[in-house]
Order: sequence, then structure tokens, then C-alpha cells
Amino acid sequence: MLYWGEGDKKQTHLVAVTNTDPKILVYFANWLRKYFDIDEGRLRCRLYIWEDLDELKAKEFWSKILKIPLNQFTKSYISKSKPKIRKNRHVNGVCRVGYCSTNILKDIMRTINIKFH
Repeated sequence: MLYWGEGDKKQTHLVAVTNTDPKILVYFANWLRKYFDIDEGRLRCRLYIWEDLDELKAKEFWSKILKIPLNQFTKSYISKSKPKIRKNRHVNGVCRVGYCSTNILKDIMRTINIKFH
């Protein structure tokens, strides 16, 4: 259900969930670890963060709670600050947890009955 609602369904090779809620991302990472034979070294994180926030601090936050080393974080997307548009800032950014595997993605899509490209 989590993947059906929050998962990336546009890619053909990437199993990923993007969110600001640490509980959702911890659950997703642990679900991948428990139900699929994954290589921990292939788990990746990417942050989407405002330019005026502390990128390293945010990476360290996500790394610690997700148990994914900093060297497995890809380049962050840094957004220009737009104070009039967005007043509430997620101090740890938006995080995407991803794992490249066409086979796992096919299994998930089959389970939630979404046609795979």
C-alpha cells in the first residue's frame, strides 16, 4: 500500500519512495531489506533541499535514521529559496530512498496490479 501511494511508478528500473516523514522512509527501507534480497551497497538517497538549509546536517540526519552511509547519497537537488511561496521548510529536506532493480520493481508493480512499461 505504501508503494502504491508514495512509490515512484514512472521509472522502469528504480524502486523509490520520496517523502519528508522519517517514519515512512525508515519503514520503506526496512521493507526492502526484509522482503527482497538487496545489496545494501546499492541503496541510494537523494535530498531535495532549500539552498539556505544545511545540506550536510540533513544528510547526516537521514543517514543515521535510514542506516544508509553518506557515501551512498547522490548529488542533492538544491532549490533557490522562495520565501513567499513556501514558509514551512523541512529542515532535513525531502529525501528519496531508491534501489535500482527492474526485477524488484516488476514484482512490486505486479503485486499492486499496475501495468509495467
